[in-house]
Amino acid sequence: MKKVSVIVPVYNGEKRLKRCVESILNQDYPELELIAVDDGSSDGSWEILCACAEKDGRVRIFHKENGGVSSARNRGLDEACGDYVQFVDVDDWLPMDATKLLVRELEKTDAQLVVGDFYRVVNMNAAEKGPIEKGGVLTKQAYADKMLLGPADLYFGVLWNKLYRRELIERHHVRMDENISYSEDMIFNLEYLLHVDSVAILKAPVYYYQYTKGSLVDQSMNLSSTVRMKTSVIGYYNNFFKNTFDAQSYQQRLPVVYSYLLAVSRDSLALPFAHGTRRLGEDGGLSAQAAAAVVQIPMQCAALTERLIQRYLETLARKTGLERNALVLLYLLEKLPEPCSADTLGRLAGLGKDAVGMALNQLLSKGLVERSDTRIGFRAPELREEFRQLDRDFDALRFESFTPEQISIYRELEGRMSANILRRLQGENAETGKDQSP
Repeated sequence: MKKVSVIVPVYNGEKRLKRCVESILNQDYPELELIAVDDGSSDGSWEILCACAEKDGRVRIFHKENGGVSSARNRGLDEACGDYVQFVDVDDWLPMDATKLLVRELEKTDAQLVVGDFYRVVNMNAAEKGPIEKGGVLTKQAYADKMLLGPADLYFGVLWNKLYRRELIERHHVRMDENISYSEDMIFNLEYLLHVDSVAILKAPVYYYQYTKGSLVDQSMNLSSTVRMKTSVIGYYNNFFKNTFDAQSYQQRLPVVYSYLLAVSRDSLALPFAHGTRRLGEDGGLSAQAAAAVVQIPMQCAALTERLIQRYLETLARKTGLERNALVLLYLLEKLPEPCSADTLGRLAGLGKDAVGMALNQLLSKGLVERSDTRIGFRAPELREEFRQLDRDFDALRFESFTPEQISIYRELEGRMSANILRRLQGENAETGKDQSP
């Protein structure tokens, strides 16, 4: 397993630092190092970092005189020893599978850069952002044309929704420009992109970006300040496109390239009524009381198991473009030894008749299932490996620190428990005259 260096520049971030660090250490990709560079903080950030480093050996901390976020990131790059590099800002945090998904996409596609979607968080409203509609691999030229469609889009400009190959960074000595205080992220990306052949697009959110009023992004809503700050950056932007396309293609794109000067980011929107926006904490968040009740409440493990599987299915739903209910039914069909009725599917999934009907219509229209009389069968071999990977991820997380012997014992006991429950439920169905057909 390749190592990931996660670089976090820290300056007076004590209020949100713990959340940021915990989200990194909680990744279900264990082979990582967290490199935190304290840039001369005057609050309690350094003390928090020291406590984190003492608690977890994956945390490496460095203190330097204040020199700005670019110098802090550069120090992080100098200290990094991972195969891949990921950046996180101290105000923000990661979904639990962010690093794993980025690494998996990079290694599957053999691209030099992976770019993922992200959540924009404003006043506890989280809106998913990602202007490229389909996943897959783009050539550098195709990715550059996507950039022209949204030159001020955070998706292209920032560091934190991307995964980089450190070997490429070091070979070409790509670093942050410490003399620039605006769009330094974009400049780093442009310099890095000069040395890549392909970019992988990951259709899954890999970051929670906390929008802050008064930040540089917020200031960019002012047109005059936008032009003033971007004038110092346009040379980098222009140089990238000049070196990416031949002379004729570059001249055709030149007017659009210079539209970067007037482009304004609209990524700050995360409105409670907008499509794709959800309220943080309303998706079944787990409280401390619930976590403490694992022993006292027998159904707790079943609830957490369902929550985790649903979490993995949500990520896969974004990748496939399927509704979650449709993906749940498809997942169940792939597990069953033979086709079954829609009623049986509904009972297994815990879905009502109408929900099952809508989900099956989507699956039938896409040719992912087949219907024979009253039976529904799996017909999506291209998704079989995706489901196998979901199962592997699920087992890796729930069996963490288990020995092979313990896993074997658990699986045997789990099978016996399931048989006991199934026997009683089947008996109840027989007594009430319910259909037993699969």
